[in-house]
Amino acid sequence: MSELVLTLRQPAQIGDRAREDFVLGTQEHVPGTVVRGAFAGAWLAKNGVSAPGTPERGEFLQLFEGGVRFGPLLRPGTEFLPLSVVTHKYQEKETCAEVEYDRALAGETPLRCPDCGSPLDQVKTLRGGRPQVRRRTSVSIGESGVARRGVLFTRETLDAGQEFRGTLVAADPGSLAILAGLGPIRIGGRRTTHGLADVGIRQEADGSPLPAAQRRDDGMLVIRLRSPGIFTDAQGRPSRDPDPSELTEVLGTPAHVVHRWTRWQQVGGWHVASGLPKPAEVAVVAGSTYVISAERTLADAALDELGRRGLGLRRYEGFGDLAPPPDLKPGLRARQQEARRLRKLMDAVAPLRGVPVRFPDRWPPLLAAMTAHADGDPAATRRLRGIAETPPDPGIGAALAKFLEFSPHDAAYVTGELARP
Repeated sequence: MSELVLTLRQPAQIGDRAREDFVLGTQEHVPGTVVRGAFAGAWLAKNGVSAPGTPERGEFLQLFEGGVRFGPLLRPGTEFLPLSVVTHKYQEKETCAEVEYDRALAGETPLRCPDCGSPLDQVKTLRGGRPQVRRRTSVSIGESGVARRGVLFTRETLDAGQEFRGTLVAADPGSLAILAGLGPIRIGGRRTTHGLADVGIRQEADGSPLPAAQRRDDGMLVIRLRSPGIFTDAQGRPSRDPDPSELTEVLGTPAHVVHRWTRWQQVGGWHVASGLPKPAEVAVVAGSTYVISAERTLADAALDELGRRGLGLRRYEGFGDLAPPPDLKPGLRARQQEARRLRKLMDAVAPLRGVPVRFPDRWPPLLAAMTAHADGDPAATRRLRGIAETPPDPGIGAALAKFLEFSPHDAAYVTGELARP
């Protein structure tokens, strides 16, 4: 998996659905279709329209007609909440044991919170901090180029300086170098004055897999979409569900949808190379969720391949990308469970609390190495392993060895607690 990072140099307007109130809105993320179109436009601006059979035409097809799959780009810390998730319609209370339920994982989900009585409603927005959006209202201009009396027009744009991150899947790693060389690119509308963005592409050093299906305890699989999905039935008609034959082919065993949470939307776009609109398709929205029944237990490799491939039609255009499991807002029960887990982490490294008193000269460099390790510094990790193997005290060595087993998030928490005076 490779990560794509776009940093806006200029405001960007990512076309939203048409409205009748003279407001041209912007989406709060960058769809994969827009990312692909921006790179294709940059390639054509650099190389021109290539003739059939030429190496240039082959490179274009490799990049934009199936060799690379472009996922949506989101602001760091944001994600599409699955349609299977319900949350409090009104403000929850501190005493509520659960705040949100994922119906794809839970059994019976109540219609109201058992603790405060609030109705539970489906969430329909991005989760996380919203991007900075600027609204500018001006006089509407008619076809003759003259201002239309009494008619105002509002345009929304994403502010410059914001960063959006997503994934790229390339069959040939060399394709990523070509794409990186096309930057900076322009995204969205009004490209003469808007949408200039710097490009950063990096390969995940730890080989992190793409989001794929989540296993349930009963053997079922849960699939969530991060981008709209285009599905058809055996007769080519729009369908809410992935075709069972596609699931069977990808997973290597007969599989079908047993439950779904979806909504329809219409998707289109603009084909840069031909200068023509793309055909409109009926799709299911990002956040659509499916519970899949497979005939046999699947290996992790099959689920990883599903994450790399995606689902449905026009995948290389940015459709059918899969999403990770959601981070649900914790209720009282989850907060208490997390507090108990964090106490166990601190108990596991308790001997380290005595280092500032017993070995005051060693504590500052040790704490610095622990902080750097939590930030992903491999040199700091090697230093800590060396200290754990030859510690000033056996208890300290065992505590450091345990600390090195923690996830980066847990390691950062423990380091912050140990740094408290």
